[in-house]
Amino acid sequence: MEKMVNDVLLTTTFTQEDIEYSKKRHVEIFDGEYGFSEFFNKYATQAIDNFPKTYNPEKDFMLIAKVDGKFGGTITLIGEEDGNARLRFFFVEPFTRGKGVGKLIFTTAMSMAKDMGYNHLYFSTYNVLKPARNMYRNLGFVITKETPEDEVLPGAVEEIWEKDI
Repeated sequence: MEKMVNDVLLTTTFTQEDIEYSKKRHVEIFDGEYGFSEFFNKYATQAIDNFPKTYNPEKDFMLIAKVDGKFGGTITLIGEEDGNARLRFFFVEPFTRGKGVGKLIFTTAMSMAKDMGYNHLYFSTYNVLKPARNMYRNLGFVITKETPEDEVLPGAVEEIWEKDI
């Protein structure tokens, strides 16, 4: 899939370079902006590395937003059984924040998931990511589980958010 929405190119075509960029930026953003631990950095890079190895285009996708030709953000969807799908690895670049790019990525992923036959989405995030959490709530997701994750960041709480679509 590839389409333009305003000045944002949305595509599900990804390369190994996109995977490497996503890994690098996850570490830079979550460590640099929030102080996430090396434990989180290793977990995230290993999980992102694993995506192309298990990728099934009939069940999964990586949605990339490009703004003015630059990587603006991404999210992946991993399909599961029983109509469930997990959203992972969502982030937006600082230059896109406050411009609706994150919401566009998320709502496009939700629409694509529904078109693929999924009826329930879930993802995990952390309580310290407040702007994103506000967006999730506004999109109708609710927190269904909370787990302290001091290994990630002292005082961090992992949250599972879910929504029927």
